[in-house]
Amino acid sequence: MAEWRLLRIGADYEALSRKFGLDPLVMRIIRNRGYANEEEIKAFLEGDEKAFDLTDGFADMENMIRLISEMKASGKKIRVIGDYDIDGICATAILVKGLLAFGLQADYAIPHRIEDGYGLSNSLIERAREDGIDAVITCDNGIAAHDAIALAKEYGMDVLVTDHHEIMTAEDDETKEYLPAADAIVNPKREANQLPFKELCGAMVAYKVISRLLHFAENTTHPLHNELLILAAFATVGDIMPLQKENRTLVRKGLHLLTQNPPCGLQSLMEACGLLGKEIKAYHVGFVLGPCLNATGRLDTAERALALLLTEDAEEAREIAVSLKRMNEVRKELTMQGEETAIRMIKERQSEEDNILVVYLPDTHESVAGIIAGRLKERFYKPSIVFTPAKEGIKGSGRSVSEYNMYENLWTEKELFTKFGGHKMAAGISMPKENLELLRNRLNEKVKALSFEQVISIDADMPFGYVTEKLLSDLEYLEPYGNGNAKPVFAQREVLFLSERRFGPEGKYASYRVMDKNGTNVEMKFFGDTEAFHDYINEKYGSAVMKEFYEGKPFSLSVIYQPEINVFRGVSSIQFRLVQYK
Repeated sequence: MAEWRLLRIGADYEALSRKFGLDPLVMRIIRNRGYANEEEIKAFLEGDEKAFDLTDGFADMENMIRLISEMKASGKKIRVIGDYDIDGICATAILVKGLLAFGLQADYAIPHRIEDGYGLSNSLIERAREDGIDAVITCDNGIAAHDAIALAKEYGMDVLVTDHHEIMTAEDDETKEYLPAADAIVNPKREANQLPFKELCGAMVAYKVISRLLHFAENTTHPLHNELLILAAFATVGDIMPLQKENRTLVRKGLHLLTQNPPCGLQSLMEACGLLGKEIKAYHVGFVLGPCLNATGRLDTAERALALLLTEDAEEAREIAVSLKRMNEVRKELTMQGEETAIRMIKERQSEEDNILVVYLPDTHESVAGIIAGRLKERFYKPSIVFTPAKEGIKGSGRSVSEYNMYENLWTEKELFTKFGGHKMAAGISMPKENLELLRNRLNEKVKALSFEQVISIDADMPFGYVTEKLLSDLEYLEPYGNGNAKPVFAQREVLFLSERRFGPEGKYASYRVMDKNGTNVEMKFFGDTEAFHDYINEKYGSAVMKEFYEGKPFSLSVIYQPEINVFRGVSSIQFRLVQYK
């Protein structure tokens, strides 16, 4: 069970409330997120004025713009090579649209997850050579593609890298960056940068390049600006980047533009998912729209998703959007099956005692390994790596917890891998199958004295009666929520559970009538594992408690909850969502 920690950061919340015109509780939450003074709070609420700065300190940016301009002058044929996830797909669309608008001859290639693997590869360079390509521009990959870039240079190609992943260090000097031999490299992780903020996704890096190339500014009138900003914001949320500083500013504006005037492909996807005409929030991108783009790259080829973002034909867009939504339903089923198998394997071999979970699923499609790793991480609150069969050996996808730098820890075991990349919170690995148990043992040996304990930070101990529509309206100013800007949670102790009503498919979810110590009676919905909830109640109070509950005898729990506005058939009401209990 996670540790609950009530945040207690002092400030004159009443004065801040008068200053900014928002409920004191909202000001407390902003302070809880680390914004210490009025200037920082103003930037949080109104946006980072540096977000649209075109001179923002990327090493090699001017060099890259010069090279692209020279390619246009000499009539070179350019190929954009992206990746098969949401970030790579959006980044590819941004570069292709931007380069074409600049007047270049540009096409694209997206690696096939199984045939090509992640990122720039020798096979993709060979294909580019056969097609008469003069220059390659990568996006969301390339920083670790030393061999492929060397091959391209052998063939006389220009190579430009736009990426955001961590940069490897030299074998003989771990303080020195090991950069590929590209003609220009724009990556926020480069030491030579002078950036105020480095946590950008690949699509946002691509957006910065095109912004500089086409001279975008905050209030630009260029016809492409809004569409490309929407794609960069979409990818920032989908790639789970921190929604802080300029990311927060750009994502907030991008989501507003997406709601007001979505580009052709995303409009069709919103329609297929029942979101057209609704305000699009980060949640919708992360859990509804984004997974549809990711699904095609997981189960087939990402070119269908890219085609959706590139098309201007409404009928074609509708057809693709429907197919992506169907494919995502298949992906959900595969994920559920793989997750159940992984949990069973962990319990059967008692590797629940491991601090680092390493699982091999021989019958699971490799495309859902990352999702399953994320689910295991959430369930057990431990760094988790899920491996599946590959053409050569096995491939793994890892997801980490905040206390464990997955990239650094895996880097120390790099001799076990044939391919490796990632960052602090996630990683991708290829290696021989016989190294699996060796990796598991080594990783766990290094952390055997540690334990990872999830901490839920509570913004306030708040009675139900304090929640009003005005408060919820003020809380909207904290959007977009996501990594680095968590949705607020509140606590109440000794809440009486009075009755239960099941809803959803096969009664999967539960709605409880509850009452706090002040006598405020509300309905609280629970979208978690109701069977596990019942097991916890029986363990806490005895096996007869649920039977007595259904006969009208309440039980008491402390709860963490989130209030929200629920709109059903045009009627809005306050809804309470149960997040955690003990």
